[in-house]
Amino acid sequence: MTRIEATADCPALLEAVRAAPGDVVVVLGTDLGVLERALASAAIGPLAIERTPARVNAVDCGAGVAAADVARALAFLEAADCTTGQVLVLSARSAPTA
Repeated sequence: MTRIEATADCPALLEAVRAAPGDVVVVLGTDLGVLERALASAAIGPLAIERTPARVNAVDCGAGVAAADVARALAFLEAADCTTGQVLVLSARSAPTA
């Protein structure tokens, strides 16, 4: 599975996904602006349809998400052969309140 880090350059992201070999997972990091994050997330479903039978998914990493959680999400998407066009949104865990 090819891992692509999303950048603020949305046209470049689209071309990178289209040109990548096989299955793709796009990682939306915390450095993306609100508009760029929304555009990249919205593109995942149509890109998955366009690239069939290859799979295209994304992991949207919120502020404070642990690297181990990102790794688990990526491993899940790699193993989930029937999953395509999905965006897994990860948010940091907060401490329970009493």
